[in-house]
Amino acid sequence: MRGTEFMVGRCHKGLLPTGRTRSFLPALFLPALLLLPMLLLSCGGQRPQVLVILLVDTLRADRLGCYGSTTVKTPQIDRLAAEGILYQQAVTAVPVTLPSIATLLTGAYPVQHGIRDNGPYQLDERWTTMAERLRDAGWDTGAFVSAAVLSTDHKLDQGFDTYDDDMSEPYEPHHPLLLPMRERLQGIERRAGATVDRALAWFGETRSGNTFLFVHLFDPHLPYDPPPPFDVEYRKQPYDGEVAYLDGEIGRLLEGLRRAAKGAEIRLVFLADHGEGLGDHGEFFHGDLLFEETMRVPLILHGPGIPRGKRVPDLVRMVDILPTVCRLCGLEVPDGVGAPLPGLFGGEQESRGRLAYLETFRPRLANNWCELRGLRTDDWKVISGTDPELYDLRADPKETLNLAVELASVCDSLLQLMDATALNSARKGVHHAASLEISAQQRERLRSLGYITAGSSRPAASDTLAVWYFPPEERGVALGLPNPRERVTAGYNRIVANSFCQAGQAFLADGKCEEAAKSFSEAIRYNEGLCAAYFGLAGRGTAAAPGVRS
Repeated sequence: MRGTEFMVGRCHKGLLPTGRTRSFLPALFLPALLLLPMLLLSCGGQRPQVLVILLVDTLRADRLGCYGSTTVKTPQIDRLAAEGILYQQAVTAVPVTLPSIATLLTGAYPVQHGIRDNGPYQLDERWTTMAERLRDAGWDTGAFVSAAVLSTDHKLDQGFDTYDDDMSEPYEPHHPLLLPMRERLQGIERRAGATVDRALAWFGETRSGNTFLFVHLFDPHLPYDPPPPFDVEYRKQPYDGEVAYLDGEIGRLLEGLRRAAKGAEIRLVFLADHGEGLGDHGEFFHGDLLFEETMRVPLILHGPGIPRGKRVPDLVRMVDILPTVCRLCGLEVPDGVGAPLPGLFGGEQESRGRLAYLETFRPRLANNWCELRGLRTDDWKVISGTDPELYDLRADPKETLNLAVELASVCDSLLQLMDATALNSARKGVHHAASLEISAQQRERLRSLGYITAGSSRPAASDTLAVWYFPPEERGVALGLPNPRERVTAGYNRIVANSFCQAGQAFLADGKCEEAAKSFSEAIRYNEGLCAAYFGLAGRGTAAAPGVRS
C-alpha cells in the first residue's frame, strides 16, 4: 500500500493542481488514479508493447557466465541477467525439443498434449496456444524457428500470423569432417544469423501495434560446428563455441529490435527447451536421461516493470511461462496450467513447494529401452525406471549418490507424489496429439538429428494411460527392457563411429584417400565391430553406413 501511496503522491505533484482546487476533483477519478501504477506495470498502457520469447535449443544453463561459467564468453546474455530477473532452478518437462516447446506454448505437460517425442506428432487444435491468446487480444504474432523438427507439420504454428520454418538456405559446414557431408546437412537447420535476419526484417516491416515475436535458435545442437573465429577459439570445446557465437547473434537481435521498436516497450523471456549431456552421467546428447544437465534450463526475464539484478532460487517450470506471459500482458490467466513465476509481481511472497513432473519416452520410442518418469522438488529428485533413483539436490547437486535404498520411505513417498502430480495434470484436460505421417525425407532428417522415432504416435485411452503412454503389461519394467543409463554411452559410440564412417566414405568417393583413412580409423576407435569402416580402409568403402546423428 505504501508504494501505491507514493506513486499517487508523485502523480499529484506532477499532474494535478495544487491548493484548494484539489478538493474539486471528481470523486470517481481517484479510484482510476489508484489503479494507474498497476496498469502501467502490465503490457497495457499507451505505448505499444513487444513481447519476445527467445528460446535457444540444447543450451545448458552452466555454460552461461550469469549461471557460473568461466569458460564461455556470453556478455549479451549476462547483461540480460544483470538487468533483469534470473531463475536459478528452472526445469523443462521433457528433454526433447518438440514436446518441450509444445509445453511452453500451451502451459500443458506432455501427459496432456500427447506429444512425447519428436517426429510423428501434431498438436491438437483444441489447445489454445500462447500465440492464439495474444493474437485474439489484437497482437501481431510471428515465429521464426531454426530446425526442421519444428516445421508447420506439427501444428505449433497455431495463432501465429507468420511462422517461418524455411530451411532452404544452404547450410555451409565449417569443420573439415563435415564438409563431405554437406548435402546430408541441407534442410535440417539454419544458423542463428539467418534466423535473426528474418526475424528483424519481419519485425521492421510488420509491426503496427502490440507484437509477439517467438525466435528459436538451434546452434548448440549437433553438429557442433561454430563459425570463425569461434571454431579456432573453442577448437577443443565446439559446443561452447556454438554458445559463444549465438550470444553475439542474440545481441544483434536485441539491438535491432530496440532500433525498430520506435519507443515500444520490449519485454523478453529468454530460456532453453532442454540442455545437453556432454558426457555427464554417460549421456553425451539429450533425451534419454532425466539428470540436471539436460533438465535444468536457463530462464531470464528482462524489460520494463521486471526487477533488475534479481536472482530467484525457487524451483520453476516450463508450464509456468504461459501464465506469466498472460499476466504480464494483461490477459486472463487460464485454468489448468502452471502458476505465474515468483518475484515478478509486487506484494507476492516467494513461494517454495512447486512440483515439476518430468518424463522421457525417447529411450523407449527410439531404442526400445525403458521409459523414464520423474519428479523434481526444490530439494529432491526421484526417477522411476528399471530401478528407482533418489537424489538430494541440495547436498548432491551433481546427482552422484542414489539414496533410493537408504531413504526408501522418502523415495516411495515421492514416487506416489509423482503419479499424483501427473494424474492431476491429466485431469485438468487432455487433448491427444494426432499421428503425423512423415515422408522418407523427413525421417532421414530426423535420423540426421539423432531423432530416430517410432513410425506413429500411440493414442491413449484414459488419463492413466496418458500418463504412462503404455498399458501396464507393456511398460518397460514389465517387459524387462534395459536401463537407458546402461546403454546410452554405447549408443553414443555407435553414433560417432557411424559419423566418422560416413565422412570416410565421402572422402573416398572424392579420391581423398588420406582423409578417408583417418576417418575410418576414428570410426573403428569408437566401434571396433563396424565392418563398413574396415571395408573403407581396404579401399572398398562403398556400402552406406547406418544413420548418422549429426
